[in-house]
Amino acid sequence: MSSPNDTSYVQYLPRVFQQKSGESDEKFFLGRFLKAFEAMLSGKTGATSEESVGIEALLDSMHQYFDPALAPSQFLPWLAGWVGLELAEGVEYDGEQDNRERTLATLQTLPLSTARSTVNRNLLGSIVQLYKKRGTLAGLAEYLQVYAGEEAAIHISDYEEPVRCGNAQRVGINTMVGAAKPSYFSVHVVLPAHSRTILQNKVRILQEVIRKEKPFYTNSSLNIEVPYMCLGVYGALGMETLLGGMTEE
Repeated sequence: MSSPNDTSYVQYLPRVFQQKSGESDEKFFLGRFLKAFEAMLSGKTGATSEESVGIEALLDSMHQYFDPALAPSQFLPWLAGWVGLELAEGVEYDGEQDNRERTLATLQTLPLSTARSTVNRNLLGSIVQLYKKRGTLAGLAEYLQVYAGEEAAIHISDYEEPVRCGNAQRVGINTMVGAAKPSYFSVHVVLPAHSRTILQNKVRILQEVIRKEKPFYTNSSLNIEVPYMCLGVYGALGMETLLGGMTEE
């Protein structure tokens, strides 16, 4: 243990209570006694190379615990409980870093040093505003966008008439021939996916979101389109346009 004089608390003692000349650290009980409080409050003890986290550091960063982008991964389920949200588990929702941290370390006391973006974190940050639009096509589109990613393009078409022509161009996507089921809508997602595994995972996620978020009396279908190299129709390379197709992994 280092000398009590190295700590910040001892120096504020009246001179009569400070360590006397020639007095060993072992005999200076008050210095050792104050170190316990300093370890708890400020975390600065000098006893080990890895300092503990004190209450002062926790209070200084308290506001970051309520930021989904900076909150510790272990803190996210508790934060989700504040907004009535049940987070999905899995690396596709948590991301590799959050999933690894939550598995290896069950506790983390300080927020992240840099913002992190995952499906669960993005959903936590937008869920309150999405609640206002729940049960609407616009709200469902925003909800799906969180899970599909910013690179995906989502279009929802509702069919109030048996046949719909005119501005629509593609049969089965935004054009329908024949009678539809009552309260029917279709979701068309242009979903860039560089591997078949990623595609299958995202399709499963989107299907589950639609099942949970659509009004119970509605009927729906999900159409997935994976873009390939096609100049003049799609725009951003790597987003709406993929070069070389996808891998099987």
